[in-house]
Amino acid sequence: MIVNEGFYLFIITAELLFLISASVYIIFLIYSWLKGAPYVATQKKSLDSIIQHARIKDGQRIVELGSGDGRFLLEVAKKYKIIGLGVDINPIPILKARIFARMQKVSSVTFLLKDIRETDLTSADVIYIFLFPKLVQAIQDNLLKNTKRNALIISHGFKIEYLSKYHINTIKNGKFNTYFYKMK
Repeated sequence: MIVNEGFYLFIITAELLFLISASVYIIFLIYSWLKGAPYVATQKKSLDSIIQHARIKDGQRIVELGSGDGRFLLEVAKKYKIIGLGVDINPIPILKARIFARMQKVSSVTFLLKDIRETDLTSADVIYIFLFPKLVQAIQDNLLKNTKRNALIISHGFKIEYLSKYHINTIKNGKFNTYFYKMK
């Protein structure tokens, strides 16, 4: 009888921990959705194409706004010696990104939990964005006023209308096109 009671206590505890974890995860997903940037990962196939077209060079500073689990930055850091910054408001993907970076021994990339609207873009050579248009609109002033000359802005998923005069390329990637802008 004692074995059965211990077993049931273990099962109830495991179920309770699972429910608490799932609830926390859902709360943060809803929070990031309400802030305008739900977590949607860029597909590996698209990443390879985007990185190839971006013509990234060693030594560049790359900022990923709405970085989620950091797959863009981590993939770039595997191929090039870059300095990367990933910014996201959702702590769960940021935690995953930090764990993935440590597991892959990528020390040149930092992931910050903060609002992307507060991100310093002045030293970025490349800015990668996979955000809803409403949030891209919210960072318009930062992109237009604080992005250095010749910086490359990559928008996966959505055109950035206010950058149309800087548009240099589009990749058709099935579900989401990718738009490249070169600041002048």
